[in-house]
Amino acid sequence: MSEELMILKSNNRNKIVDTLENGSKRKICIITHCYPPDFGAAPHQYEHMALKFKEKGHDVHIFTSHPYYPTGKLTTADWFKFKRDTVINSIPVKRHWLIPSQKNNPILRLISMFTMFISMFTSLSFLKENKFDTVIVQTPPISLPLLGVIAKKRFGLKLILNVSDLWPEAMVNLNSIKRNSFAYKLLHKLEKYYYKNADMILTQSDESKKYIKAIGFKTSMVYRIGTDTNRFSPSDKKNLQQITSFNLVYMGVLGVAHGILDLIKKVDFKSINTNLHIYGNGVEFYQIKKHISLNQLSNVILHSTVPYNKVHSILTQYDAAIISQKNYVKGTLPAKLYESMSIGIPILFHGDGEGAKIVKQHYCGLTSLPNEYTLLENNIIQLSKNNIERDKMGKNGRTACLNFYDRDKQFQKLEAELLKLYSIH
Repeated sequence: MSEELMILKSNNRNKIVDTLENGSKRKICIITHCYPPDFGAAPHQYEHMALKFKEKGHDVHIFTSHPYYPTGKLTTADWFKFKRDTVINSIPVKRHWLIPSQKNNPILRLISMFTMFISMFTSLSFLKENKFDTVIVQTPPISLPLLGVIAKKRFGLKLILNVSDLWPEAMVNLNSIKRNSFAYKLLHKLEKYYYKNADMILTQSDESKKYIKAIGFKTSMVYRIGTDTNRFSPSDKKNLQQITSFNLVYMGVLGVAHGILDLIKKVDFKSINTNLHIYGNGVEFYQIKKHISLNQLSNVILHSTVPYNKVHSILTQYDAAIISQKNYVKGTLPAKLYESMSIGIPILFHGDGEGAKIVKQHYCGLTSLPNEYTLLENNIIQLSKNNIERDKMGKNGRTACLNFYDRDKQFQKLEAELLKLYSIH
């Protein structure tokens, strides 16, 4: 591309942004099942999105549940509070009641989604009364997009779906339902109904985008969770046991799909002179804690959950980060991958799919399939014995995040697509 053409495109892009900033103010409602102080990548992606919209001068509100994710527990006060309004970082947040699900049980999850839907449905009139023009809805949960469809049909709002996982496809991959079952066929019809009614579909991975296209729908863009490359930046290492041991970190949700319980059962970290430090919470937390205690796993250390604003400083203490998936789930891409890459530490990706492809593409770590525990052990040993290669992988990951996975750059892409949707340019 010529330098003149690049300058012309840059000027056009700036004109588009100026038009948005100087033009009509949008009223945007983000509907999601989790929002800070909930723990995990999704809550902070939506917080970032909300703050960036506000920074651009738009009126942003959040519809979400009472804090429960990923522990599956409500506070006593929230059990008896159907709705409550709060403000987080100047963003108005409407919180709604639900019966949280603490187990990987499809029936319990459906009950949780249904109660969440009912309580949020009672707030939809707020969108009409306050003249909102856009709803951005997270899916899954599979019940939430129905709120967006209702708001679109009744109030004429634009509906944007942010598809974080492919349901019911993910449920098949996790062996929760069978592809030829009535439940799958029903949920698949519902999924296609949502896609048909959306004005824009966002996906978190290329794999999800290809899947949605294959079943007959176009997506506007891949909107990756990415990371804050300013916050998650390399710093001087403060390794816990620099001389005697290799130190790995797992930071994230301790759910069934992440397979951390299976991992500590299969890998003898003591025999390979490695410490695994686990930070997080979820439905498997107490099972992991019990297994560590019963088997006296001195090389597996379970820490309490840390606030999100401390995550970057914790990650810098370790030699490498481990990303684990129990099963291959089409379209799923662990968000914690971006943060570890941005910090500049190598990745041990124990899983499959697009996350593994990213690690291989940028040569920022080593990969093993979910059932390849021997290969995982060999990868750990290989990294632990090669400081030069670790440094190279860490730098590669950091460069990739700056170029492709910076969260602010992802938002700029989203903003450009919204401008096309509203024909402001």
